[in-house]
Amino acid sequence: MTDEERTICQKCSRENPFRTPEGYFEILPDRVMQRIHRHDMRRKAWRWAVAAAFIGCVATAGIMSTMHDDTAASLALDIEDYQYIEDAIDYSMIDNMEIASYLTEAE
Repeated sequence: MTDEERTICQKCSRENPFRTPEGYFEILPDRVMQRIHRHDMRRKAWRWAVAAAFIGCVATAGIMSTMHDDTAASLALDIEDYQYIEDAIDYSMIDNMEIASYLTEAE
C-alpha cells in the first residue's frame, strides 16, 4: 500500500459509513410489488387507449370514405345540367363582372 492509501484508510476507517433505516428490508418487497402493480396498470390503460384510438381512426376513415362516395355521386351533375345552367346565364345576359359583384355582395 502506498502512503496515500494508508492515509485514506486511516481517515475513513474500515467500517461502513452507510446505514439503512430500521425495517427497510422488511418493507422493501411490498414496496417493489406495489410499484410493479402500478406499472402494469398503467401499461394496460395505455394499451386500451391506443386500441380505442386505432379503432376510432379506422371507423372514422370508413365512415368518411362511405360518405365521400355517396356525396360525390349525389353532387355529380350531368352534362345536361351544366348545359342548362350555361343556357340560363346566356339567356339572362349576365356577364362575369355582374356575377362577381352579386357573389361579393352576398358575403
